[in-house]
Amino acid sequence: MNPLLAMSVVAASVSLIPLASADTTAAPAASDTAIPRLFSTPSKDLGSEYASSPDSIVQATGDAEGLHILAAKESDGFSFYEIARLDRKELPDAGPWTGYVCTTGSGKYAAAVYAPSSWSNKPGAYWDGAFAAVIRLSDGKVTEVPDRVQLAYFTPGCGTGDEVAFTSSSATDTSAGSTTVISVDATTGSVSSRRTLDGSLTHVTPMQGRTVGVLGGNLVDLKGNGNKLSARKLSAMPGPMFALTASKNGAVDVGTVDGENSVISRFNGKDLTELGRAPKGTVKLLPVADGAAVVGDVKGIDTSKAPGLSKHAVDGRVAGISRHGHLVTNSVFSEQMKGITTRIGSPSNEGAGTLTVKATALKTGAKATKLVDADRRRPKSDSSLPMDPAAFITADDDDPPNCGEGDPETKCLSGYGAPVWGKVGTMETPCIVKRNDPKRQALQVSANMVEWAVGQAVHGQLNVSRPQNWHDTGLPAYTPQGLFPKPSLTGGGEIPAQVMLGILAQESNFKQASWHSMNGDSGNVTRSDWLGNANGTHGYPNRAKADCGYGIAQVTTGMSELHDTQLDTLHAGAVTTDYAANIAAGLGILAEKWNQLKALGMNSNNGSPQYIENWYMALWGYNSGVYTSGNVGVGFFNNPINPQYPADRKAFLRYSYDDASRPGEWNYSEKILGWAEVPQMTWNGEESYSEPNMPLSVIKVAPRNVFCSPSVNACNPAAADPCPTWDDQCRWSGSADWMGPQSTTNSSTEKLSYALGSAEPALQSKYGHGPCIGHPSVYTSAIIVDDLGQHEDTYDCGDFEGSSDGKFTLQSGDNITTLRSDGTFRATPYIANIDLHQLGAGYDHHVYFTHNYDYTEPFHKITGRWQVNQKKLPSGDQPGQRYKVYVHLPSHGAEAVVRYDFIPGENAFGAKPDYCNVNQATRSAGKDTWFEMGTFTFWKGGRIEADNIHKGGTGDDNVVFDAMAFVPYNSAEPGPCALVDGGQ
Repeated sequence: MNPLLAMSVVAASVSLIPLASADTTAAPAASDTAIPRLFSTPSKDLGSEYASSPDSIVQATGDAEGLHILAAKESDGFSFYEIARLDRKELPDAGPWTGYVCTTGSGKYAAAVYAPSSWSNKPGAYWDGAFAAVIRLSDGKVTEVPDRVQLAYFTPGCGTGDEVAFTSSSATDTSAGSTTVISVDATTGSVSSRRTLDGSLTHVTPMQGRTVGVLGGNLVDLKGNGNKLSARKLSAMPGPMFALTASKNGAVDVGTVDGENSVISRFNGKDLTELGRAPKGTVKLLPVADGAAVVGDVKGIDTSKAPGLSKHAVDGRVAGISRHGHLVTNSVFSEQMKGITTRIGSPSNEGAGTLTVKATALKTGAKATKLVDADRRRPKSDSSLPMDPAAFITADDDDPPNCGEGDPETKCLSGYGAPVWGKVGTMETPCIVKRNDPKRQALQVSANMVEWAVGQAVHGQLNVSRPQNWHDTGLPAYTPQGLFPKPSLTGGGEIPAQVMLGILAQESNFKQASWHSMNGDSGNVTRSDWLGNANGTHGYPNRAKADCGYGIAQVTTGMSELHDTQLDTLHAGAVTTDYAANIAAGLGILAEKWNQLKALGMNSNNGSPQYIENWYMALWGYNSGVYTSGNVGVGFFNNPINPQYPADRKAFLRYSYDDASRPGEWNYSEKILGWAEVPQMTWNGEESYSEPNMPLSVIKVAPRNVFCSPSVNACNPAAADPCPTWDDQCRWSGSADWMGPQSTTNSSTEKLSYALGSAEPALQSKYGHGPCIGHPSVYTSAIIVDDLGQHEDTYDCGDFEGSSDGKFTLQSGDNITTLRSDGTFRATPYIANIDLHQLGAGYDHHVYFTHNYDYTEPFHKITGRWQVNQKKLPSGDQPGQRYKVYVHLPSHGAEAVVRYDFIPGENAFGAKPDYCNVNQATRSAGKDTWFEMGTFTFWKGGRIEADNIHKGGTGDDNVVFDAMAFVPYNSAEPGPCALVDGGQ
C-alpha cells in the first residue's frame, strides 16, 4: 500500500478581482524565546561557530490559512518561524493556497507568487491570475505588487541584486501569446517597468548588467525599450528545462533533461558547457549567495571549473538550501495537506498552520524534523475579551476611507459601468438554484458514502430510493440513476471507480456542501464561481461571467439560466441537495470526453476502459476540452511535454506529500491519476477510498514525451521548446501506447469496497448535534425566535411550525441600491450577500453566518434582528415588558466576539439602549448552549441586533446568527452582561 496520502482542491473559475492587502506579520519580539530550534544541540549538529554564522533561509508552503513564508537563521539554530502570511481576504472560500518564493541577491528581501491551489487547473489563472508581493525580511513588511502574474515553478525570478522579475502571459491552448515582465525594486516594492515581447518567455532572472530568460528554446538576453522587450539569443538550450540560476561573474547555470538524465550546464557568457549528469529528478539547482548550488546525487557533476557553483551530496528529496549552503531542507509542508477535509478556518486548527520542516545540516550530515506553529509568533486575537457592558454607541454609517488609497469603499466598488435595470439585473446570478435557500441545503456526507456512491454509479447500480420530501427538500420521490442514467461508453465497458474518485478529490475534495460544512452538517452546496467575480467578496457579481458548477462533481450542464436548456425543478434540486444524484450526473461529462476521443480514433494504450491508465487522454479532455473540428484532438496546456511543467518531475504524490502544495507543476491527468493511486485522508485520519488494484504497485503514468511527435503535432520531444508554433498544430490527435500488451498483470483496475447493490452506508459525522429544539433552563414557556421562522433543515430534525410570537430578520448591507449619475452602481446588498452562508449547526440545526469585518468595510455588513411580536409589547407611555434573554450558541461554526445591541424602543421612562459583547467561540464551550445574558425591558420597536462589523475585524472569524429566547420576567437581573435594565 502506498503510504502517502494527500489533499485535494476545489476547482474555481477565475477572472480579475480587486487587489487587497496581504495578511502580514511583524518580526518576532526579542523577548520571544519560545520558538523551538530545528537542532536541539546546534554546536554538535551545525558546528561550533554556528552562533556567529550569517547563514539564513527563506521557504514557503501553503494551506488553508494562506502561503506561509518561513524564515530561519543559523545563529538561532535554524529556528523556523513565519515571517509573513499571504492570502486574500476577498477569497474566503478559496481553499488551500500554493505559491513560490525566492530571496534577492542581498538576502534582505523575498519575493513571492501565490494563488489558490485550484487555480493551477485553469489556464487563465495559471498564465496571469496569481498575486505577487515582496517581503522585507527584517520585519516581515509585505508590499503587494499591483499586477496579476503567472503561477509557475520558475516565478518569481530573483538574481544577483534586489531587482525581482515577475511574468504575466497571454498564452492560450492555441497560442504562445505574449509575455510581460514586471520588474520590481524589492527595496521599495515599486514597479520599475512593465515590458512585453511576443512568445512564451520563462525563467526570467535579473543579473548585474543584464536580464536573461528562455524564449523558444534559447537562452536570451533581454533589453527594454519603453514598454517593449527585445531578446538576443545567447545559446540554444540542450533540452527541456527544470532550472535556471544566476551565478558568479555573470555566469548562468541551467538544469535540463536528456532522456532519463538530469543535466547541469553552465553558460559562461560565450559558450554553454555540460558539467555532468545524474539520474532524472535526483538533483536540484538552487540559488545561493553569490552563486548557485547543485544538490542531491551530485557524484557525476564536476563543478571545479564553474566558479560560484557548489555541490552538495544529499540523500532523498531537496526542497531548498540556505544562502551560504549550510542547511538543506528536505521537506517544508503543512500537516493540513495530508487530508484537508475539515472546514476552512476551523478554530480547532485541524493541522492548518502546523508545518513540518525536515532538514539536513550539510557540515555534519545531521538530520532534523520539527513541527513549526505558524501562529506562534503572530499576533493573536484576544479570546478572553470581557462581555463589556457599557452605554450603547451608535456606529458611524458614513463610508469610511478604504482600498488602501484613501478612497471610499463606494468608489472601489463602483461596478463595471454598465447600465442597470430593475434589481440591478447584471448582478443577479443566472444559477438556477439560489444560495441560502433552506429548502436547498446539501448534506455534507462522509467519504465512505462517496466511495459507495461512485462504485454503484459507475456500474449503473445507484438506485437508492429518495422518498418524497427527502431531507425536507419538497421534491418528489426519485432514485439518482433514475434521474441520471449511467452513460454508455463507445465500445462498451465502464468507468473505473478510482478514476471518478480521483476527479472528485481534485474538483471538490469530496464535498457536496460548501467548505464551511463538516461531515454531518448541512449547508449551501459547494459551488464554483456562481457570481462571476472569481469567488471574491469585494467585487460586484457579474452575471455574464458566472460559472454555475454545483456540488461534489461540479455539475454545470443545465444549471444556468444562460444555458439553452435548463434542468427542471426535480433534476436541479437533486443535483444541489443529493450527493448521489450529483455523482450520477457528473459521470456523463467524463463519458462524453471518452466517447469524443473514440469518435476521433484516439486511444490510450489498447483503448480498454477497464484499465485506469487508459483514461489519461479522457481526463485531459475533461479539464481543457476535446477539439472535434478543425485541427482535432486535445490541446497543448495539459500535454506533459509542455515546458511550463518542470521536465524532471516525478509522479504526483507518489514520493511525498509535498507535491500537494505545488500542484501547478503537474498537468491535470497526472494529478487525477495521482489521487487515484494515493487516496486522500478523511478528517479522522483514514483513507477516503480504496487504492485500485495495481499489479505494478503504482499507476503507470504516461511518459512526458509520449504525446509529442513531428508527424502528429509538430512536436520535437528532445527540444527545450517542443512545439514552437504554440498554435492548433500542437494539438495531439493520435493514439499513444506506453503500456504495451495489456492485462490485469500489468495494468491498474478498480477496486470496490462496497458490493454492488449494497445499502447506503451510515454517515460518519464530525460533530454530534444537540436536540433539534429546546428551551433555556426550566423556561419551557420561553418565546424562541429562531433564525428560521419555520424549521426547514435538510437533516436530522423534523418539520415544525415556528413560534408566531417573534420574528427574525437579516439585512444585507445598508439595504440601498442606487444607480449613480455616472452609470455605476452602489448596491451594498449585492456585496454583503456574497459572504452570507447557512450551516446545519446550532438550534434546530440551522444558523446563518458571515465573517467579521472592520469598520472600513461597511459594504459587508450583515445585521440580524430578533424581536418579540410587536403586538405583545406595550406602547412607550405604558410600563414596559421585561424579559430574561438567552442567546443560543452552536457547538461549532462560531468564532468571533459579537456585539449584541439591546434596543428598548421609544419610551417615556428614560430607558436607554445597552449592549453586550459575547465571544461566540468560547462561550459555547464546544456544545450547543443557551447563554444567559440578563434581563431587559422592551416597548414597541424594541429588539436585539447584532452585526459583523467590528473594529479590527479581519474577515476571518465566523459571526453566527442563531436563536434567541425571551422569558417574561418580573424582576431586574443584570446577568452576566450587566445589562442596564430601564424597566419600571
